[in-house]
Amino acid sequence: MLPLPFCKIKKIQGDIAMQLPDWLKKEEQYIPGKDRDYFISRSFLRITGILARYESAPPFLPDKLCPSPMAAMLFLLLLLLLIVTSSQPYFLYTVAALLLALLALQDGRRISRLLLPSLLAALFSLFILLPAILMTTNPLTLLLPVKTFLTVLASGIFTGLYPWNRITAAISWFHVPQLAIFILDTALRYIYLLGSLSREFLTALQLRSIGQNRQKSRAMAGVVGNLFLKSQEMSQEMYHAMQCRGFTGTYPHSHQRAWQPADIVLLLTATALLFIYLRLEMLL
Repeated sequence: MLPLPFCKIKKIQGDIAMQLPDWLKKEEQYIPGKDRDYFISRSFLRITGILARYESAPPFLPDKLCPSPMAAMLFLLLLLLLIVTSSQPYFLYTVAALLLALLALQDGRRISRLLLPSLLAALFSLFILLPAILMTTNPLTLLLPVKTFLTVLASGIFTGLYPWNRITAAISWFHVPQLAIFILDTALRYIYLLGSLSREFLTALQLRSIGQNRQKSRAMAGVVGNLFLKSQEMSQEMYHAMQCRGFTGTYPHSHQRAWQPADIVLLLTATALLFIYLRLEMLL
């Protein structure tokens, strides 16, 4: 079969174009209306901010300079006890200088991540104690926001030294019930995993939302429903994985390493703080 000449092809195309209706030949320009996605954007940013705290970032100190998690946890408990029971501002100033020195060793993102919740907790405690501050002239009332700031900051610095698995392994040394350790460990893992899934769902919803969406609650209900179904599926998979691996519900103690120079430094620091605390309290 011989091909048609070019002139005949153009004539056939012109005849077909003349037979098409006007509404079919009209070019369509779709311009979607403006809509607000503040709820999706704020939810996305909030989930991203929460996940950033659970991401396995490297510690701000090398492993050789970090004390063992059990020794650090004992030091943290002693420090929190001394901060709560102290009535001398000079001891709190000493602890603040120590914590700020440790804070200066970290990068800018971690400093802002630690200072912001500490300052918010201190301001919240100050707001609660505002009637007592106005009605009484006791200067010790002003120490409570300072203690709140120091306790939150010390806990944040401790959690920044080690990953969560080493912290949960150190908790088992204090004879905490295994069920409590299991709930804490699985909760931390599932917060991160389900947060990652919800971030992906919100990203997909935001990309597929074209024009105005008058049923935002229905869209978010779909995200929550899919997240619930996914969490149920993940819980079943974890249960079968535990059965296959022979998990009996107990966390074995990890082998404690020998004493390091960092542990000795931590012991000397705890002794010095305890001496300063007792010295100032006896002068009171």
